[in-house]
Amino acid sequence: MTIPAAILLPALLAGLAVAVWAVWVEPRRFRTRRFRFDAAALGLPALKVLHLSDTHFHGRDEPILRFLEDLARREPYDLVVWTGDLIDRAGGVGSLARAVRVFQPRLGSFAVLAGHDYWRYGVSEAYMRLLPRWRRRKRSRANPAADVKQALAAGSVRVLEDESCVVRTEEGVGLAIVGLQDAFVEEPDHSAAWAGVPSGLPVVVLSHSPDVREETGRRGACLAFCGHTHGGQVRFPIVGALVTRSTLPGRLASGAFRSGPTTYVLGNGLGASPATPFRLLCPPEAVVVELTASGGAEALSPIREAGDV
Repeated sequence: MTIPAAILLPALLAGLAVAVWAVWVEPRRFRTRRFRFDAAALGLPALKVLHLSDTHFHGRDEPILRFLEDLARREPYDLVVWTGDLIDRAGGVGSLARAVRVFQPRLGSFAVLAGHDYWRYGVSEAYMRLLPRWRRRKRSRANPAADVKQALAAGSVRVLEDESCVVRTEEGVGLAIVGLQDAFVEEPDHSAAWAGVPSGLPVVVLSHSPDVREETGRRGACLAFCGHTHGGQVRFPIVGALVTRSTLPGRLASGAFRSGPTTYVLGNGLGASPATPFRLLCPPEAVVVELTASGGAEALSPIREAGDV
């Protein structure tokens, strides 16, 4: 059966246009996404938190860096949290060092690392890791994780590896920050991570993978920031994300949702692996979460209920 040229040519042109958009346009259309939550309802003090994830720095990162520099100039933040996959290649360490230096949050910056910060994945490996049996296989080509940690430390970013710390506001109100290993690569040691959390303090969790919900909920975290899903990276109307690389359904791959006592915030991330350099209907983003002590319910962001996931 021969497809008429009147149909084939427009279809090919449309496909080419989508490909150009997905590879060269949308990955550079950065946005800032905002959520506004009732601090008291979450058991937390009033704060403004900037969440950055999945930068996948590889050495040619000027568009992301310019966006982050503009973000730092635009408004002050109380906390800046980085949730892993910060580099993709060794050449990205310099970009990371430059990125973290531009932020000076009032209460500090904190980070967790993830698989790409430790390992360099080739094109075939990037796709094979979609299969459960492959996802925790360590690769022979290591990324310079020690240099990543050094760059973060030089920018006054504290790395939390299955451990916690306590932050106090100027008014003396405290909260604990728990940082977890990347559950996509290695099961976190939850007992070690929570061991130093003082009784009665509200807890904010940083985890690259969102697949820590059972332990995070059981231990009563108020708020969790996660990355990893890239929002699905490719989304379709009505259907949403087809791939989340987690146990989350596509409808929860990006945004805010509640599971048990914990509210989770996932962004689309800012970058992508060079093996998958495309985005469609899922623009790269930074996420600003305002925990407010005032304002009516009409000013607050909706939080979806996750249900049984």
